[in-house]
Amino acid sequence: MTKKEGIVADALLNEPSAVITRTITAYGQYISSSTATITRFCRKLGISGYSELKISIAKSLSSDSSEVDSIAENLTLNDKSSSSEIVSSVIANAQSAITKLHRLSNVKKLEQASDTILLARNVMLCGIGTSALVARDMHRKLLRLGIMSHFEEDLDVQKVQLAFFDSRDVLIVFSYSGMKAELKSIVKLAKNNNVKIIAVTKLNENPISQSADIHIPVVPLEALAREGATVSRLQMLIVVDILFQLLINHRSGVFEKLMESNVNRNT
Repeated sequence: MTKKEGIVADALLNEPSAVITRTITAYGQYISSSTATITRFCRKLGISGYSELKISIAKSLSSDSSEVDSIAENLTLNDKSSSSEIVSSVIANAQSAITKLHRLSNVKKLEQASDTILLARNVMLCGIGTSALVARDMHRKLLRLGIMSHFEEDLDVQKVQLAFFDSRDVLIVFSYSGMKAELKSIVKLAKNNNVKIIAVTKLNENPISQSADIHIPVVPLEALAREGATVSRLQMLIVVDILFQLLINHRSGVFEKLMESNVNRNT
């Protein structure tokens, strides 16, 4: 390294946490260095840029990734963001969301939800837009477990099916906001028929979560453009995977059948 790059290296070794919440300009001023020197330093380490450096430092400092949370909250994207900043921001937000979801998770509620699904005669999954992708994923997982699952993109068709549901059945609703009018009408119909309702929505109270018998919250964190629903989709898919594993664990003989079906598909 050059003498100037050595100053950056020494600063990071002496006070690594100082880099986490500062922009490259602010950090350069803090250690009496230039942004150009810091950029060259990153490249010499084989790192794409300053954003990746911040995430790498955060990972090495914290076993619970709390520093990654800080980065996710401080990294913002705009139409001038570089490719490396976009990559770093997306990954940082995903890591932060997963960490926060882990802290938020209530094992008893998740077990209660899996038990409710196991005891149900029929399970209906519903969601709109990105949430519909999550609902479809769980629908296919339930079918693999031999559970009578129903999913339709057309909510009017689901309303017809719900008309024949009762207290022996379960409706699982995926909605990050918990505010979609179409889903609220589905939930209202289910409630009128005494259908058990499991809602996966953001943590804050909303009409759908208030109507649910079991509410499984996800972290209200959408640091990226909301149109992509990147973080909310990821969190809800993780909830689906958790429920899937709990169902496998509680349903005798299912694991062996799943393994057998995987073998048959690969031959």
